[in-house]
Amino acid sequence: MSTIESQIQKLNDTNAELARVNNELTNTVRTHTSAINNEVAAAKNTMAAATASAISEVKADANAVNAEIKARMDDAVVPWLPAMTKVQFDALRADRKQKYAGSGFVEWGKHSSVYEINANINEGMFCASYNGESSRYSKLTIGSKLGSSGQSSTEFASVLVDGVTLRLSDSRVDVYGIHCTFPEAPDGTKTYDSATGTVTQHTNAEVAFASETATNKVITSRKDLVFLESWHEKITDKDIVYPLGNVQYGATSYEGIALSNNLVAQSYSAFGEWDENTKGYGAKWSSLTDAQKALFLSEPGHNIYYDAKAKIYVQVRYRMRVVEGMSDDWNELRPSVHEITTEWAIANRRRITFVQGSDLSISSTVFLMKDHAQTALTKADNGIAEGEAQTLGRTSFGGTKPLALPIALVQRMNQGAFHPTYNPMGTGKLINTAENGWVHWYASNAASVSSKSACFIDYRDGGVGDKNRKVGAIRGGDGYSGRLEQYKFHDAIYAGQVEDLRLNANKLDVNKLREDTMRKAVAGTLRGKEPTLFTHFKELKSGYYRASNEWNASFYDSPQDGNTIDFFSNGFRASTPVMVWQPATGITLYGTVSNSNAHLKLTDQFSNLGGEKHTNPLSKVGLTHSDICYFAELKKMGSEFDSLPWVDIIGHPERIATTFPNGVIGQWLPKLPDNSSGYPLNRKMTNTALNASYSRDLGATWTNANVGHNALLNTSSGSWNPEVVALLSYESQASFTALANNLNIADNSAGDVFVSLSASTNQGNRLHPSLTNKIGKSGVSDPTFKSYSVASSQVMNDKLVYEPKHQLMDVAKPANNSPAVKALSTITEKNGLYYLQLHGAELKHHTPTFNDVNPSSNTTYTEGNFYCLTNYGAKGYYVCGVTMTFAFYTDKKFIQMENGDIVHGPTNQVVLRKLNTADGGSWGDDQTIPIVNGEDVKTDLNGNVVKVFCHHSQIPLGIVHND
Repeated sequence: MSTIESQIQKLNDTNAELARVNNELTNTVRTHTSAINNEVAAAKNTMAAATASAISEVKADANAVNAEIKARMDDAVVPWLPAMTKVQFDALRADRKQKYAGSGFVEWGKHSSVYEINANINEGMFCASYNGESSRYSKLTIGSKLGSSGQSSTEFASVLVDGVTLRLSDSRVDVYGIHCTFPEAPDGTKTYDSATGTVTQHTNAEVAFASETATNKVITSRKDLVFLESWHEKITDKDIVYPLGNVQYGATSYEGIALSNNLVAQSYSAFGEWDENTKGYGAKWSSLTDAQKALFLSEPGHNIYYDAKAKIYVQVRYRMRVVEGMSDDWNELRPSVHEITTEWAIANRRRITFVQGSDLSISSTVFLMKDHAQTALTKADNGIAEGEAQTLGRTSFGGTKPLALPIALVQRMNQGAFHPTYNPMGTGKLINTAENGWVHWYASNAASVSSKSACFIDYRDGGVGDKNRKVGAIRGGDGYSGRLEQYKFHDAIYAGQVEDLRLNANKLDVNKLREDTMRKAVAGTLRGKEPTLFTHFKELKSGYYRASNEWNASFYDSPQDGNTIDFFSNGFRASTPVMVWQPATGITLYGTVSNSNAHLKLTDQFSNLGGEKHTNPLSKVGLTHSDICYFAELKKMGSEFDSLPWVDIIGHPERIATTFPNGVIGQWLPKLPDNSSGYPLNRKMTNTALNASYSRDLGATWTNANVGHNALLNTSSGSWNPEVVALLSYESQASFTALANNLNIADNSAGDVFVSLSASTNQGNRLHPSLTNKIGKSGVSDPTFKSYSVASSQVMNDKLVYEPKHQLMDVAKPANNSPAVKALSTITEKNGLYYLQLHGAELKHHTPTFNDVNPSSNTTYTEGNFYCLTNYGAKGYYVCGVTMTFAFYTDKKFIQMENGDIVHGPTNQVVLRKLNTADGGSWGDDQTIPIVNGEDVKTDLNGNVVKVFCHHSQIPLGIVHND
């Protein structure tokens, strides 16, 4: 190959290499360009994602900032709205719990002294009492500005509930505090089955009475319970705020803020399930301006606090509740007083009182007593009942429960026609025989009645009643009332029907409490309760006392030989309460039919009626074997009153049994009518008119009229024909004490010994029969009630030391042979509550027959006999304490003491005890206070058997505290 060709070849090779390199470079550039494009695309995507994420984060941060700003703004608003914080609110509650003894009334409020509404129930609570139609006549009122009277420093009541102070006002009318309304009185259309606890509403009375069985009975008498329920509730739950927290507030405005009563279901404000009318007025919270909210938040009386943790406003609210009873039987009404179970406020052993709290309607949960394990929040508070565990935080906000404060128990009359046998709790008149007017049961033209159901069934349907219920109602007036005493109308609430359940929340000074309470007891203003009685003389009505052992006494049909009486086959089942009277001796006994036929358990104490005590032998109380005894079933009615509508029955048992074969309301008066005058009433009469319905023809015709009454002697002063059967109607105040065991005394202190024989109830003649069942009849010019001190050394370690001694009594000889009583007052503690405790004895004045003796002559003095020493320094009246023969002025072993007693020198033994009275008569008092449990008897220094006792006040006086 030539050089040129060689050079050309090299040049071609070089070009080829350059082409190859160029291709490689191009490919490399293309590859890198593609990669760069991909990277750029990836970068763009990354940038877009990052931008989106950043924007999202910015938005989230902005939202968080906005939320923080809002929260800080909300927090900034709270201090501006003057609400108390929960911490502050709870601190005040804790302080009040230390200051007061427990939940109850801090201030009772005033009661009205205006003449038409002056029937007060202790302090601050009252009823309308005049005979006329009034909106208040069917209500129970607490607190008043109208004619206000009472010890309270405030016109309206103030209540402490678990440390929260509630002002009781519904502002329906400016002058009154709270009005409690009640369900309609029993009308004979409801039955209650005691076996199942079922209450059934029937279409009418006829159907109701037809459904009666041994356990299922028509409700014709009942008691209704009044209590205050309180709870904590978030305002936003219902978007409502209530003035004072009262969900039954009755005014249409508050401080210029318009209120409405249609913001929540009516049942939320109701007094009970029976109440379809009460509608509480409140304000819609979310519609209020800040200034209006501030008005509610700034006033402590509205009980609103701010819970910072929950970021809500909470209001403590209350309502008055009225539970319609099923019968007259209630238990566990005092939250600390255990009787049957640990559930509060049960009726006839059945649940009846249920929690509502913040719910719109009443629940199936109950309130609990102090002994219940679930009472965790208020264990130390003896004034309040607490909702059971499942109510915590559900029907009351947060860590709270609904709470219940007892107010009153109210006895109700019924809407049927009154009849003394078939419907003694009725109020209406009976239809007359022409069916064109209404008359009393004793009227000659009254329709015949032979069953209780007839008193409730309309006369157009075969009964004697009125289905329109005007008869016996307030709107009918006196002209349609069938009753002769104080309880004329079934739809009225009377003071005498009310048992006051309120407790004083304040820490009480025990000594002042004792003295104040004893003054009320002597003045007859302490309240109590007692049942009326129903007497049934049956075909078997007489017999003779034959024998007795420590358990019971046997009765026969003749004084000698004869047969035992068959009580069981003649309507006297075992445990039947009985009264026995022996006319020849005047002895009246009370007790029950024994489980052994022909036998009765009896004592001479009325407190043993239906009881198990027995005096052995009955000759100890004066009963003889040779004289006839009359006996009747005497049962206590379920109804109870502070002012009793009492009836005494006059007549021979045979004629009473024929006139009233099914029994009659009242207590037999144990004196046979014999044309003599002066029939001692069974109880102290407290009104001015004694009314009598009487018949001389076994009930074929009747006369009704007011009859004579001797207020001093407490007798029906006229004479009664032997053929008469009479019902004497009058008012009488109930006992306010009851038998009790001797308990420790509070504050290691005792009061004076009180003595009374007065005929006046404001000088001890309500206390007197409450303690001894005897009635004072003395009206002498000398004071008929006195007091004597007991040395403080007689009280030690919270106990009375043996039998305390008191000063010698200087009580005058009684007028009218009046009995007397003495009692030592102390305060005792029971179930965390204070009660008045009274130890004492019955006193009988006695002027014996004296043997005249010359003290200078030798004489045998016999223990128990009475002597009148006729001369020398020993002149006067004596009773012998030790049998001995001596001549006083010749035998130096006998010394006359400064008090006049003649004692045997060496042993200082009393031989003759001086009777320091003008005629030798004395009360036989030994200057000691007997210490017993319940009741017993002792023999006084005159040889008389007298009753001794320990009683407590029925109603507690306050809550025990330790400081």
